[in-house]
Amino acid sequence: MNDFAPDAYLAALYDDSYSYAAPFAYVNTAEQARKAGADVRQNLRALLALDELYGRCEELRPVVRHTAKRRGYTETRLSIEICEGWHMLAYLLAPDKPNGAGVAALSGHGYGARQILRLGGRGQYRAVNFIDNYQKNFAAELALRGCTVVAPELLAFGEARLQKDRHKPFYGSSCYAVTAALHLCGTSTAALRVYQAMRCLDLLERQPAVDPGRLGCMGISGGGLVALFTACADGRVGRAVVSGYICPARKSVLARWHCADNYIHGLLGVGEPQDLAAAIAPRGLCIESGRRDKLFPIAGAREAHAAVRRVYALMGAEENLMIDEFDGKHRISGAKSFDFFS
Repeated sequence: MNDFAPDAYLAALYDDSYSYAAPFAYVNTAEQARKAGADVRQNLRALLALDELYGRCEELRPVVRHTAKRRGYTETRLSIEICEGWHMLAYLLAPDKPNGAGVAALSGHGYGARQILRLGGRGQYRAVNFIDNYQKNFAAELALRGCTVVAPELLAFGEARLQKDRHKPFYGSSCYAVTAALHLCGTSTAALRVYQAMRCLDLLERQPAVDPGRLGCMGISGGGLVALFTACADGRVGRAVVSGYICPARKSVLARWHCADNYIHGLLGVGEPQDLAAAIAPRGLCIESGRRDKLFPIAGAREAHAAVRRVYALMGAEENLMIDEFDGKHRISGAKSFDFFS
């Protein structure tokens, strides 16, 4: 054993940092659960400091770049200036038969929003699904079920990579360089991506086919982080799907290699992923976890599931929590989530 290794110190620091939060540790009543949830939501908003983002634009002025008719919906490619000097690419999917729900669809690591839209790496439409897509074109699947969907190109993915990375293979991201730059400036990749998701909700509220009381979000992996944080921080989200993410940090992002965008300064002082999920109660939440997911292992996921179930039960909202533990790797299931908003 190496006496100079910092393992024991880091483990003690983790426990000490989280012990200050542990927001639901001593919660035993519905009233206590509501109070703890409100504290988590307030603390997360303060940590992300979304109202203080540099150059944020309050008014949305979407510019249409391209429109295409797909089977069951119309896809519109938009450019939206959300901060001075930063335009967000977003795809608006308008279903032929809208059901009133509006969903922000948040992609995970890969080649960006195109990977959840039946679009190939170069933007070509794929009439037939391709088997290597762990995200299962979930934005398109939601649109086919009647949801109006906005899928943003999340910061550092796909076409929102740094200029110096645009020549790299489309599966590469700019996460490390962007995260490092933002940390030096006092913010995070997570904060800006959550801000993007919230602007998508703003856009969805303006769509005639969307009931503002039926807004939601869905994401997997890195997009699952964004979906979870957005649902926790923004009360407009009535239903959320979080796939391949909810798991204690010590059993996931601290247990093996993960992308830099998973690490947010001071997050343990707010809570673990299961605490953020519990703070969504009593609103609708669907959690997907694969039994063979090596990034967010099922043992840790089950621990998180139990913690979330307990809070939903205390609030008498068990019917609003859906957990899909499926036999698969790190991927979208869809068995329950695709119909969750309809």
